[in-house]
Formats: sequence, C-alpha cells, structure tokens
Amino acid sequence: MQHYHVILVGLDGSRPAAAALQKAIELAQSDHAALQLVHVIEYSPQVGSTAELVAQAHEKEQATFTTELAAARQQALAAGIEKVTTTILTGTARTLLETQSADLLVVGQSGQSALDHFMLGSFAETIVREATGDVLVVRNEKV
Repeated sequence: MQHYHVILVGLDGSRPAAAALQKAIELAQSDHAALQLVHVIEYSPQVGSTAELVAQAHEKEQATFTTELAAARQQALAAGIEKVTTTILTGTARTLLETQSADLLVVGQSGQSALDHFMLGSFAETIVREATGDVLVVRNEKV
C-alpha cells in the first residue's frame, strides 16, 4: 500500500468538504503525512458587477475562509497531525494543480444537480481529470 507524505484537501465550507477533511485527517494520521488545507476563490464576475463589488466579495470570502481554514487546522492538530498548512488561492481548479504539490488530493463530491454541473462545471471533475498524482473523491453520505 502506498504511503503519502503530503495530503492536500480542498475546503469550501460544504458538508462534502467536511467529510473530505475528516478522511484526509484519517489518512494523514495513518501515513504520518503533512496536511495542506486549501480553499480556492473562483473568480466569476457577474453581469453588472463593478470592480469595487468584486473586490468586496473577494475580501469577504477571504475573511470567511481564513476563519474556516484556521478551524480546520485546529481540528487536524487536535487529531495529532504535526504539520498542517493553510492556503487561500484565487483562480480555478487548474490554479490549485499548478501551484500546489501533494502526493494525494482529497476533495468532496459535489452535490450539484446535473444542470448546475453543466452550467458551472465541476471543480472535483477538473481535479480528477488533470491531477498528476492520486485523487480521492469522498462521496456524499446519503441522508
């Protein structure tokens, strides 16, 4: 069985992302791996948005996820993971793949409908198709 040295988990505040974090922590514990917690702010300007509104939305999301990543970091540290880093990127799934290095990427399965998937694309799908390393997609629990 392969042992991972660096595990990256994508976090977006959703339930699937929380499940991905838990799975990444479990894997990091068993492999004594470092854990990278990453949130990507996807830039998608809305029709009629001003530069000021876009900047305000970006700042708000960055503040929200700075807090969320700090909480996730504490969760990982409390579970005994020794090396935990946090990163907020602006861009797309490709930005993540181009700027971060890990043996394993862990993402939550999107809960999007087929129409949402068609219209918005899928972050996890891009990761699965284009990552050079292993990818684990943690499935949604059936509630």
